[in-house]
Amino acid sequence: MMNRLNLTISSEVGNIVRVENFIESFIETFDLKSELFGKISLPVIEAVNNAILSGNKLIPEKKVILEAWQENNRLYVSVQDEGEGFDYTHIPDPTLPDNIEKVAGRGLYVMKTLSDELLFENNGAKVTLVFDL
Repeated sequence: MMNRLNLTISSEVGNIVRVENFIESFIETFDLKSELFGKISLPVIEAVNNAILSGNKLIPEKKVILEAWQENNRLYVSVQDEGEGFDYTHIPDPTLPDNIEKVAGRGLYVMKTLSDELLFENNGAKVTLVFDL
């Protein structure tokens, strides 16, 4: 049986510290190198921030569900919100001159750049970050 760890939080920015603790716990549970914390935590926290702010619109009654598992020397971390999703087929590159002044769109770029694969489900309301170990 594959070991899966879960965390469900309400859509409040203050819960990010619980997400950091969750990341630490699965790094320990899956016996991963501690150096991976930085590589994994930034895109996962971005995904959770997107879920809280954009997906669930800071409505505390709406939940964000995280799940982490390891399979075939890869780590998977999924983040799901109760929002309607978004158009994930067009992720703007914030480093391009046209986008450099824009505040939005950086989170997805960070997620895409720091993970080895980014998978979208439920119209973008669920994102899974994949990391090669």
